[in-house]
Amino acid sequence: MTMERRIFFAVVISLALLWSWAALAPKLFPELARPQKPVTSTTSTAGTTAAATTSSSPAAPATATPRNAGTLAQSVVAAHATPVAAEALTISTVNTPEFIARFSNRGAELISFRLKNYKTKSSDGLVELVKARDPQRTDFPFAIEAADGNLTSRLNSALYQVTERTEGSVHILDYRYTGADGVSARKTFRIGNDFLFPFEVAVSPAVPYRVAIGYGIRTLDPTEKDTQIIITGNGVVQRDESLKVIAREKSDRVNLFQNVDYVGIEDNYFLATLRPEKPAGGALHSIDIYTGPKEKRREFYAAINASPDGIVRGSSFFGPKQASVLDRYGLEKTLQFGMFGVIARFFLVALLWINRATHNYGFAIIVLTIIIKVVLYPLQHKSNISMKRMQKMQPKVEAIKARYKKSRTDPDQRQKMNTEVMKLYQQEGINPMGGCVPIVLQLPILWGFYGLLSRAIELRGAPFVGWIHDLSAKDPYYVLPLIMVVTMFIQQYITPTTVDPAQRRMFLMMPIIFGFFFKEFPSGLVLYWLVQNILTIIQQTIMNRWWENHPDNDDRKNKDITVEKKPRKLREQGNE
Repeated sequence: MTMERRIFFAVVISLALLWSWAALAPKLFPELARPQKPVTSTTSTAGTTAAATTSSSPAAPATATPRNAGTLAQSVVAAHATPVAAEALTISTVNTPEFIARFSNRGAELISFRLKNYKTKSSDGLVELVKARDPQRTDFPFAIEAADGNLTSRLNSALYQVTERTEGSVHILDYRYTGADGVSARKTFRIGNDFLFPFEVAVSPAVPYRVAIGYGIRTLDPTEKDTQIIITGNGVVQRDESLKVIAREKSDRVNLFQNVDYVGIEDNYFLATLRPEKPAGGALHSIDIYTGPKEKRREFYAAINASPDGIVRGSSFFGPKQASVLDRYGLEKTLQFGMFGVIARFFLVALLWINRATHNYGFAIIVLTIIIKVVLYPLQHKSNISMKRMQKMQPKVEAIKARYKKSRTDPDQRQKMNTEVMKLYQQEGINPMGGCVPIVLQLPILWGFYGLLSRAIELRGAPFVGWIHDLSAKDPYYVLPLIMVVTMFIQQYITPTTVDPAQRRMFLMMPIIFGFFFKEFPSGLVLYWLVQNILTIIQQTIMNRWWENHPDNDDRKNKDITVEKKPRKLREQGNE
């Protein structure tokens, strides 16, 4: 198999892997392939009540009530003598520069968390990180999951008394509930301008329970489903500085962990986590939500266990997976760009820096592509020279192959032929793999850009020009992929090759294969490859003209010899 054919098949296999992922994603994650319908609250198997939900999954490990409970727990116990509850439903809204959070005193739960700086793709609405669901449900974020299902239902449906106050820029919500039998609960939230905010939950008498967020994280709009690269609702858990991502559809019903640093739910661009004050037990458990008569979707809850004194202290993050934000809060490992994440991370830093000048991520991609091309130019130049020299040596190579033509099926003779060809390359100072290096280097760059454009929230919804309104989504009219195919044909036509005409026609099919793969890829990735092609065409055109006067060019030598053989008088007349 010739070198060009190896390169061809290597590129095709790499692209097939990319395309296969985009094609299989809707099957692995059904929400990518069909519109999501409202949750049917009347279906008992969908977990329509908090009691049903908690009864289907184990509660936190049993713990004994300590002799000396914490200060907060003691204050709750002291309130047993007098029932404490609100008479009416109350919604508290905390408005910050970054988000709008809404808490309900029914269960003292978070019912809405909208990000001010991120909009849905199909409208101008703000991104909502609390998944849309039946308002009668009582398992919104910060619900209690106890071993006793009746206690769970009671604490999550009770109307808590709420006290609100501010301390500087921090808005404090203090929820209290005490039943006639002395069972009490208290939840406190301290909301500032940061996406990470502290919370504290106490239940008395102390019983085994967990504090949970979920189910799922946000509802995708139809536009995002069309991209086939969005993955939503997976679980994440970090233990001992090691992060593990748990696929929603393939997970066990209940995943229990000891001493978690944090546990949460993610999608490509957003994250919701619970982080205990000290490493504690945690869980990721799931239920099946029926979105139609024959359609269901598995969703995660993320939870952390209460300590033996009945108290949960920690912090919660609801926000974007923006690199600078995640780095600030120690959540940077949740931003995963795939196999070549290091390259993608570098490209992200470079794009952010370039965008300060361009104010358009599309133009930033163009500038970055030019920089990459300049950096790789020496290798590309050597590759072109190697290809030209191999093209020059092709008649000698074909002569060697002709001598062994009748014994091609003999392994020993074929080995001798290959040895003789390699010896010829060594004598001429040619590296037969020299032309492969630039292509091999392009593949990690391609994968890095793919991971970057499907994960970097900075590029989510970033417009370019005209019809390209989102560089992280596919070109809706396939204009960029079509232009990319045309440039690839031109590039193939002007690039030197050592293959025969029949094989060259086979290589001319590569642009069509690329176009088929790339049509569903993010438009930013197609833009990168298109600019790369254009720069390669310019470079190859200059190279071809430079080669005309290169000493190793046989055509030039023959031309010079022809000129010298002319009669002197004719040469002088030509010069005149």
